[in-house]
Amino acid sequence: MAPIIETAITLLAIAGSVAEAKPLRTPGRHAPPGVADVLASSKRSLHSLLARYYGTAHGLSKPPSLPTKRDTSLPEGWSTFGCVAESYDERLLQGFAFSSSSLTPLLCVTECAKLGYTMAGTEYGDECYCGDNFEGNGGGMASSSVCNMPCEGDTSEVCGTSWYLNLYTYNSSALPLCTGATSTVSAAVEETSSLLSTYYSYSESSITATATISSGAIETAGSVTDNVSGDAASATASTTSSAATATSTYPIHEDSDDSSDWYALGCGLDSEDRLLSSYFIRLDNMTVDSCLTICEDRGYMYGGLEYSDECYCGNSLPSSTSYDSNRCDMSCAGDSEDTCGGTWAIELFKLISSPSSTYVDSMSTDSATTTLVTSTDTASATSVASIINSASAVTVTSGYASEAATVTESTTTSVSVIAPTSTTSTESTASAASTSVPSSSSTHQVWAHYMVGNTYPYTASNWASDISAALTAGIDGFALNMGSDDWQPARIADAYSVAASTGFKLFLSLDMTVLSCSSSSDAASLVSIVQKYASATAQATHEGKILVSTFAGSDCAFSWQTDFVDALSSAGIDIFFIPSIFSDISTFSSNTWMDGELNWNSGWPMGTNDITVASDDAYMAALGSKEYMPAVSPFFYTHFGANSWNKNWLYRSDDWLYCTRWEDIIAMRDSVKMTEILTWNDYGESSYIGPIDGALPAGSETFVDGFTHTALYSLTYYYATAFKTGAYPAITADEIIMWARPHPHDATASSDSIGRPTGWSYTDDYLYAVAMTTDAATVTLTSGSTTETFSVSAGLTKLKIALSAGSISGSISRSGNTVASYDAGSTFTYTTSPTTYNFNYFVGSSSS
Repeated sequence: MAPIIETAITLLAIAGSVAEAKPLRTPGRHAPPGVADVLASSKRSLHSLLARYYGTAHGLSKPPSLPTKRDTSLPEGWSTFGCVAESYDERLLQGFAFSSSSLTPLLCVTECAKLGYTMAGTEYGDECYCGDNFEGNGGGMASSSVCNMPCEGDTSEVCGTSWYLNLYTYNSSALPLCTGATSTVSAAVEETSSLLSTYYSYSESSITATATISSGAIETAGSVTDNVSGDAASATASTTSSAATATSTYPIHEDSDDSSDWYALGCGLDSEDRLLSSYFIRLDNMTVDSCLTICEDRGYMYGGLEYSDECYCGNSLPSSTSYDSNRCDMSCAGDSEDTCGGTWAIELFKLISSPSSTYVDSMSTDSATTTLVTSTDTASATSVASIINSASAVTVTSGYASEAATVTESTTTSVSVIAPTSTTSTESTASAASTSVPSSSSTHQVWAHYMVGNTYPYTASNWASDISAALTAGIDGFALNMGSDDWQPARIADAYSVAASTGFKLFLSLDMTVLSCSSSSDAASLVSIVQKYASATAQATHEGKILVSTFAGSDCAFSWQTDFVDALSSAGIDIFFIPSIFSDISTFSSNTWMDGELNWNSGWPMGTNDITVASDDAYMAALGSKEYMPAVSPFFYTHFGANSWNKNWLYRSDDWLYCTRWEDIIAMRDSVKMTEILTWNDYGESSYIGPIDGALPAGSETFVDGFTHTALYSLTYYYATAFKTGAYPAITADEIIMWARPHPHDATASSDSIGRPTGWSYTDDYLYAVAMTTDAATVTLTSGSTTETFSVSAGLTKLKIALSAGSISGSISRSGNTVASYDAGSTFTYTTSPTTYNFNYFVGSSSS
């Protein structure tokens, strides 16, 4: 389950007819295909199709009007930077913002300058944003023609457009442009402050990184060849720069859909074997841009158009390709002024730059020293072992091929660099995580989101098994996500019946992406559902009231207050209503019908960096005295093709996300009373911690089968107990839990028609492990030919090593005796040559 774009009716109309969108729902899904299509797409241009204010569907609102008009003179030192993309689900510039019917670039820049900001951006004709750095995943350069909306205060000037800003910078001549210099970096680099940013681009023979180390500057592009040696204890740096120049004589085609640059290779002579055979699609309105956008979105380097309406994609082109410019003589089906190949003739293009290139950035603290260690070889993987505990976080990021470096905090903990091209073994020392927990006199509860839509074949015994497992994991109850299938009420009745004798609790989470809510009669139906279980033995309560939640619902036509909350109250049922709605958080405090809010998106980071509590802080501030419920989730990956749910993306789940998020929530237990695990059984989005059972969404078996997550039960119990009781439980048995993905993030699947998922570059290639030890011990991790040994103290210790081809295993030993071990054997293999893409995690444990 994932953030839902509102105005579903509008989006379905855009996506196609209702008939084309069927089936509207399969077990476990939350959005009809038209909505899921928007969710899965990385194209900002889709946002301009929304009928309402472009940011509404993402919980964003137009900033308030500027109270008074001020001096409009342009401060000295400011200049135009260009047209840049807004961030997704948050603002690129977050320092100060206002909207004004008198907006001009001069007014915006002046206001930002007066407040001391070094960046100013105009957007959507009447909006101004200020800041000193970029937030989120935006900032990519776009063609100046994209920012084409006239300024409200002067229609002769442009002020961005929806999801793009005209950016102005102070002393911008010192800021590197996105096509700046070519740099060669040698040695490990130590930097005491500033922003480190790394982009990726592809060449025919290797992957090269583009990097800049500067003080608070915008990320640069270019080309970097890594030739790094050294370790975290001793590092020096040398850099050289020269102007970047194009080496190809091919003409460049700019994809107007997203401003990507493609080399026009010429008209290739095709055959039945196809020059590009990885992906094919035919469109009645085919254009060059639409084809290249499709290929880029699916992770392909080459695109080609043939026979006016055919698009082909691939990552390689035969060296024997012959060309004949006279053969490509057919106009594009969707643009008669452009050429889309011919009969057995394909107009070929190669991707050379993309505005959606991802980056990694980390900001050092004033007192910390940051250390960068990168790969020594672009032809083979480099492995870096790392030890993490809550007191001193140490992360050294390696690369498969050429990997991004991560700024990390330097401590006395040792870090080993290992080359996995041969059998290797090193030893390090680690400390256990902190067990400090804030005190609170409140009662705390842990829930798990449960997809009833995946339980079609369930009987009472299935429910009994799930409830027993959840109780063992320290979970108090299930939030039953109820959809519109006519068989779901019977499954819910079974769940309440089975739970009645167990002490396990249940409550309804009404899925408003599929349940009708267009009239007061629809509200009456929801009231009836809640009434049915309000007096059930297993019904969950909070603050003495019947607990009720939703997934979405901000666009319902009826009144939640009058038609739902008040109607239930009139029937003698007082509810504690804590929905998860995707709307402007500034409205939360004035929504009298809600007692709190479940922050669904707080379960995962929404970009390249690890998760933070920024979203939690914003929600709690917006809710005021109302209750806040944070979410925790282990993973997120969904992979459905255009003929299914058209959802193909991931959220970064690295660096022990499940542990880190739990620790964040425990640290705020003096401010929150409930948390919800996302999820128990959403197989279609890989977020499940429960067993693989029931009816999996069609197509999800390719990335779910064999990828069990139940080994997370021990961690769930450990953290849930700390959250509920205020004290971590004693570790009474040694255990090692480990998880990994089955292939490198930048690997190319040989037979996957869906394509590489959006966000593939957000993740790293590590074997993650958690050792839970009763006393000091030695932990050994093995991935393929790489082995790392760690000395750990009693408690919970987080460990990782870079993945290499083969299986995974781990063990805990003490006084020469193995006390716990796990070997995945043939049940899991990490391969550098996958057949299909799979960014789901395999989890194993010595106790499973």
